[in-house]
Amino acid sequence: MTKKNDKQTKTRFNPNQTKANYLISKVSYRFYYIIIFVAAFLVYSNTLKHGYVLDDFSVIKENYVVKQGIDGISTILKTGYRFGYWNSPDNLYRPLPLIMFAIEWHFFPDNPSISHFINVLLYAFLCVLLFKLLICLLPSYSVHFSFIGVLLYVLHPIHTEVVANIKSGDEILAFLWTVISILFFIKHNQSLKWYWLIGALFSFLLAMLSKESAITFLVIIPLTFYFTQAVPTKRSMMYTILLIIPTLIYFAMRHRAIGHHLHLNETSMIDNLLVAAPDLISRYATAIKILGLYLWKLIVPYPLACDYSYQQISMVGLSNGYFWLSLVIYVALFVLSLLWFKKRHLLSYLILFYLLAMSVNSNLFVLIGTSFGERLLFVASFPFTLTVSYFILKITKHPFEAENNYDWKKVVFSKPLLLSILILLPYACITVQRNKDWKTSLSLYEADIRKSPNSAHMNYYYGLEVMKEKAMKDGQVVKPEYLDTAIYYFTKARQIIPTYADAYDQLGLAYFRKNDWDKALAYYDTCLTLAPGKPITYSNMGVIYFQRQQYEKALELYEKTVRYDPRFADGWFNLGSTYGTLGRFQEAIQAFKKCLEFNPQKAEAYYFIGITYQNMNDKEQAQYYFDKAYQLNPNLKKP
Repeated sequence: MTKKNDKQTKTRFNPNQTKANYLISKVSYRFYYIIIFVAAFLVYSNTLKHGYVLDDFSVIKENYVVKQGIDGISTILKTGYRFGYWNSPDNLYRPLPLIMFAIEWHFFPDNPSISHFINVLLYAFLCVLLFKLLICLLPSYSVHFSFIGVLLYVLHPIHTEVVANIKSGDEILAFLWTVISILFFIKHNQSLKWYWLIGALFSFLLAMLSKESAITFLVIIPLTFYFTQAVPTKRSMMYTILLIIPTLIYFAMRHRAIGHHLHLNETSMIDNLLVAAPDLISRYATAIKILGLYLWKLIVPYPLACDYSYQQISMVGLSNGYFWLSLVIYVALFVLSLLWFKKRHLLSYLILFYLLAMSVNSNLFVLIGTSFGERLLFVASFPFTLTVSYFILKITKHPFEAENNYDWKKVVFSKPLLLSILILLPYACITVQRNKDWKTSLSLYEADIRKSPNSAHMNYYYGLEVMKEKAMKDGQVVKPEYLDTAIYYFTKARQIIPTYADAYDQLGLAYFRKNDWDKALAYYDTCLTLAPGKPITYSNMGVIYFQRQQYEKALELYEKTVRYDPRFADGWFNLGSTYGTLGRFQEAIQAFKKCLEFNPQKAEAYYFIGITYQNMNDKEQAQYYFDKAYQLNPNLKKP
């Protein structure tokens, strides 16, 4: 980045600069580290008492492999991301966050507060490292630029989905390890010690193992070194080539776990509305419109919602104004980045950083599992907040060059920081308030159904929570009027997407709980017509036939349940109960043990094994399993 005049931003790394210009004592920087860490921790401290929400259930709470704790780590390394939750082809391989969750579960089982604490801690640590990275990359820059840019990142409300949702620890880990990798490369460049290089490559592997979107840093890292000149060009090229090694290791591990297929046909319109595009023109026009929405959410992060799926965002064609507005903005940004590229202008770097970070989430090159998600801005928001910081310094006419006479008090009471408070305070307020929505699934969907009323997913999710949390208590219907509320939202979900099999399944469950079994079976049949291999539906139908004492029919349905999903713990439990009722005791015991294989904490399975042995007159075995059951659930012990 060249300097045209005194006001031009100085962005080249100049090894001849005096230390006073770019080296500030560690003691002085400690003030910034503390402020950034405390700000990040405090703004998310109201999430520490929250429970499991949204994808936390499939990744942690109801994931039988994660719930094995440390014993499940070997399985996690060899299987897909949601192997422990569903029996379907998996697109994703992200073992590192699952290992972290498994360790948390091992030492603090079923304790979401610990997981939330670790999420917030990791986020605060990441923000500190981002500041450190900027100081290393841009030593000739005023500390105002880095400090304000990172503070804006810390408090930006778009991060609430990532930090407040435990599952999104994968986003934090991926970004954290890439930052560590860059810092290690800089350390190696300075010292040429081999262990820094090994650390950099290993850190990048950990980033890839956290989330595959880290692959964009194969380009972002050399781009960073080019613009900042923190690393000579030849050495930067060497680092880039070496980064291929951990990338290949990741893909080898991924291939071993889930094969080379991307399972693109598994992406449904329920998750990604672009699947429903009538033609390629509509698909790409809508994807470009959505890119504009991403940019808008960065500029105005309100209101925020956890779901924007079909049909909350409308499909558009070439005549749509939002498509053209988004296209013009992105083309203009790209052209500007190219015009400023040879000058190594800071804005060129920030634009390209943003575009590269968004490339894997844009749905322009490959359809991903969602059409829009606030969490997907987690990395891209960093160049955005740095851009805002850049213009704050420009507006206040503050010099970009590093201060010769450094004093942190001058930063705290400077015009740029005072101006940034006009943004930081609303950010903090929105973030703290939005965090409250993430306390429970019910509070989240109750808040967001008003923001995404046309989303089939949102209507379905809200119906689930109304039935689970308002209509039911301890497995019994206590407020039947809420069953009708749930039915309303399930019906709306299937009206939005007539082929929404899950909505029909839950309509069946709602009518079952209303004791309208015939209507329940009719909805279950419709569900199975749309999704013939849906295990939970066979299981739900089996419950009705079991209660009607049609045990052979129930047995047939439960056998189908575990055939379609051999890891479905409740399916094995129901099958065991049916075998026991039919007097097939050995088969019942085997089924209950299969249930425990996938849900070791299910006390009722131990209890029913005890009853089965009791029916077989084996008192010793019966007592052994009764004791196991009582240890897990003392309430099962009858007076």
